[in-house]
Amino acid sequence: MNLAHALRFLHILSAALWMGAALSWPGALRRALRLGPPHPAPALAQARAALGLDLGAGLATLVTGLLYASPLGGVSLRIGILIGLALALARLALLVALARPTLRVVSDRVAGGDLEGARGASRRMAAYTGTAHLLWLLALATMVFPF
Repeated sequence: MNLAHALRFLHILSAALWMGAALSWPGALRRALRLGPPHPAPALAQARAALGLDLGAGLATLVTGLLYASPLGGVSLRIGILIGLALALARLALLVALARPTLRVVSDRVAGGDLEGARGASRRMAAYTGTAHLLWLLALATMVFPF
């Protein structure tokens, strides 16, 4: 195994973790909020952990991708990789600008006893999840297929 293979492996592993991080927690949080106390507390803990993994795996995907597309990885830079990079950056921006603040609002409202407000705020997570998955899929397509 050479460095290029190791970088490719780490890049694919990071991207898989990144995709998986957003799969189940938004729905689990909405269901827990619908059930009411004491269910939201563990769902919020799961959501915080998943968002941490989401951010960490996203950054790892970017770093390993940049290294893999550098002379170290031996991959020639092409337009598809640049488009994939832009899509990955957009997904990270969505995470920082929408998902994390929304979870903070939901958490604050649950702590304040405003479950109805928390339920309303949690609906934005569906938009985040759907858009994040679409961006991830498009980034994957641009990296795999020759553009």
